[in-house]
Amino acid sequence: MGYDALIIGGGPGGYVCALRAAQLGLKVALVEEKELGGVCLHWGCIPTKALYAATRLLRQASTAGEMGVTYAPPAVDLSRLQAWKESVTARLAGGIADLMKAAGVEVIQSRARLAGPGVALLSDGASLEAKRIVIATGSRPIEIPGFPFSDPRVWSSDDAVGLREIPPRLVVIGGGVVGLELANIYRRLGSKVTVVELLPDVLAPLGLDRRALAVVKRGLTNAGIHILNGVSASSQAATDNGVEVTLSDGSSLEADRVLVAVGRRPHSADLGLNAVHLVPDKRGAIPVNERGETASPGIMAIGDVVPGPMLAHKASADGIVAAHAMAGDDHAVTPAELIPQVVFTDPEIASIGLSETAARAAGQEVLVGRFAYAGLGKALGMREPEGFFQVVASAADHRILGVTIVGAEASDLLGEAALAVRTRLTLEQVAETVHAHPTLAEGFHEAVENALGQGIHTARR
Repeated sequence: MGYDALIIGGGPGGYVCALRAAQLGLKVALVEEKELGGVCLHWGCIPTKALYAATRLLRQASTAGEMGVTYAPPAVDLSRLQAWKESVTARLAGGIADLMKAAGVEVIQSRARLAGPGVALLSDGASLEAKRIVIATGSRPIEIPGFPFSDPRVWSSDDAVGLREIPPRLVVIGGGVVGLELANIYRRLGSKVTVVELLPDVLAPLGLDRRALAVVKRGLTNAGIHILNGVSASSQAATDNGVEVTLSDGSSLEADRVLVAVGRRPHSADLGLNAVHLVPDKRGAIPVNERGETASPGIMAIGDVVPGPMLAHKASADGIVAAHAMAGDDHAVTPAELIPQVVFTDPEIASIGLSETAARAAGQEVLVGRFAYAGLGKALGMREPEGFFQVVASAADHRILGVTIVGAEASDLLGEAALAVRTRLTLEQVAETVHAHPTLAEGFHEAVENALGQGIHTARR
């Protein structure tokens, strides 16, 4: 049976691509080896945010007495917490399946590999033919020498999200997004957490300004998370009490479990790329053009398996572009600097566009406005005074180039900023937009006014 489009992989890139292609009138099949929704839904974005929300209650309970609310210390029922997390993912996965059925997308549970132009071979020996094939196979956690995931003492991020136990002592190797998010979750659950990061600072690839990084690091310290920078984990060995991790400086750490969170690698191996004359780069990513097309005619690739940020929303955006390209429409992949980035630490970090440092390094003359959470009535009422809003704009025409938000609900507050950067709004256009009071979103408005030198709630000296 021939299809207009065959999607290999049912994660946030693949299933979105399939649904949009079906909306555009294409005959679509999607092959997924495991479950619809992929790593994001089952082992990444959704379960970690469910755990983030649940464990945030523990943090809030510890300081509720400041508001005059007291109750017995909360207890964690690990099995019920895990069941709740899984109920969230199951509900969303069921919703995706319903959407696929309603759209007329044929979903095939199997593994697929390329067998030639327009042909994919399934694990049961069957073959499928399509005018276009989209590779959306995502990524996998990276293993490091001496810390194999087959060792029960060593966890991947998938193992950590599985929530099998709360180790008294947890060493996290990697101070990136995944490592810090899971470090926060397990610290709230009661683990003593130490993060080992090879680079001089945590979250280095995000290119955050020093001010933003300082707030995040203060939050980690206040939470009781110990950070070791500039060292790597060299080896590990079992002890009577758990595991000893030896570091590159000769020191060692005692732990019960070791979480390796040093990043992810594109899942491009064993896909039969040689059958269509494709060669991935040294990281395993498949090069594509601005429409998601590879160098092999009729073969496209999207999401984590191509160069660029490994983010679910970026994968979905790629999928939309690929679907329109298959239908003959003219769409282009969103530039990396216009992809929002969010980190669910405590406080949260959210950014879009250029930081102040990046803008100045690029030779831009900029206006910068900031406003502290501590100046917002809503934030004080929530007992969330940590953090700030920062807006970077061109000094020449006042177009907004970038926004960074560090603080409570930063992830939800970034939408307005993303729209402003994407559509090149000016400071004046945002400043003239009335923002509701009392809300956290007022902080963005105040930062914009400060960039113009017109902030009402900022003292001028």
